[in-house]
Parts: sequence; C-alpha cells; structure tokens
Amino acid sequence: MLSPPEKGPLLRRVKAHGFSGAFLAVALLAMAGWVYLLGSLFLKLMLWCFS
Repeated sequence: MLSPPEKGPLLRRVKAHGFSGAFLAVALLAMAGWVYLLGSLFLKLMLWCFS
C-alpha cells in the first residue's frame, strides 16, 4: 500500500519555487524599469535633436 506524501519535502519545494518566482518577478521588474528609463532618454534625445 502506498504511504501518503510527507509534508516536509512538499513544503521545501513550495518555498524553493516561491523564492525563485519572487526572484524572477524582481528581475523582470528591474529589466522593465531599465527599458522604460532608456526608452524615455532616447525619446527625449530624439525630440531634442529634431526640434
């Protein structure tokens, strides 16, 4: 007969996935911030050049 899964390893896996998910979210947010910053600077440069 099969024994029920243990609570310990499941909790460890959930914590590991939560940590990697949070890290991925922070990394994506930082990359979006850089894209916004560089895009706005490029747009200001283009407007300054052609005005």
